Amino acid sequence: MTKWLKNLLALGIITFLVWYLARHWEQLKALFRLSPKQLFVMYCLWFLIALSGARAVQCLLSALKIKTGFWDMVRLHHASLLLNYVPVKFGTVFRANYLKRHYGLAYTHFATFFLYITFLMTAIAAIIGLTVLLIIYGLSGNENKILGGVFAITIIGSLPFLVVPLPVPTGQGRLSTTFRTFLTGRSQMSKERKTILKVAALLGVNFLFDAVRLWIIYSSMGKNINVGGYLILGALGFVVLFIGLTPGSLGIRELVLGFGATVVGMPLEVGVLAAVIDRAIIISYVFIAGSICTVWLWHKSPADFSKQQDGSSA
Repeated sequence: MTKWLKNLLALGIITFLVWYLARHWEQLKALFRLSPKQLFVMYCLWFLIALSGARAVQCLLSALKIKTGFWDMVRLHHASLLLNYVPVKFGTVFRANYLKRHYGLAYTHFATFFLYITFLMTAIAAIIGLTVLLIIYGLSGNENKILGGVFAITIIGSLPFLVVPLPVPTGQGRLSTTFRTFLTGRSQMSKERKTILKVAALLGVNFLFDAVRLWIIYSSMGKNINVGGYLILGALGFVVLFIGLTPGSLGIRELVLGFGATVVGMPLEVGVLAAVIDRAIIISYVFIAGSICTVWLWHKSPADFSKQQDGSSA
């Protein structure tokens, strides 16, 4: 039932955004001027984001004493992105199953790894976004206050998982054993500070690539904002992934980036259009690269997919 609610929510938001853009189409239709060169650069940026993200995953898994192949993680990253557009975040489940079958990563440790990298990513983005907002734009308007609150809440919600120690249960029951394994994995990763710093740097690079991509889109529309504005929008693009109310944050990301545009001095309709253009580029890249990598992984190990399908249907 939950997956259908998420799909309906995404459909509702997308319908609203399409209706909103249609109402302003006369003012907006002249703005879409991406050249083939700009499109090529943006696809290259997405590929670099994938490389950096795969390397971040590889580094963090090494903190759990799991050695993985870099290009295997690149292919898995692309396949997971594609499959995450399927209901119930199939890509995340597939990634967990793949790492279990091929590298021996326990599902409990996968949960630790997945939550750790998610909270680390959102914390970094929110800290940068809040810092830029306070220094360049301030908190004078209601939109600025709301955005500042979103960043602050994200930081407060992310950091405890990364830094606050929790008591490890000593019981022998199944729940206690699972939770103990989970916390042991978190402690093991936290002790690898050099690795965490390297992962944070790689995620920061991804964040900057995201901001550059948005800058290219706004520039193609003849709209220029402060460099800090692109950093804020890039931060929002990462933070919204933390919400995950719809497959691939479809609709949510466009709505949030549209709101963020009003904070940095752009009309809502321009921000929404830029976000929709960005989504179209994301989807086209993910479906092309993701399909290639998914077929590659399927050809390499068909059992991963057949077993995963059986588990999903069950």
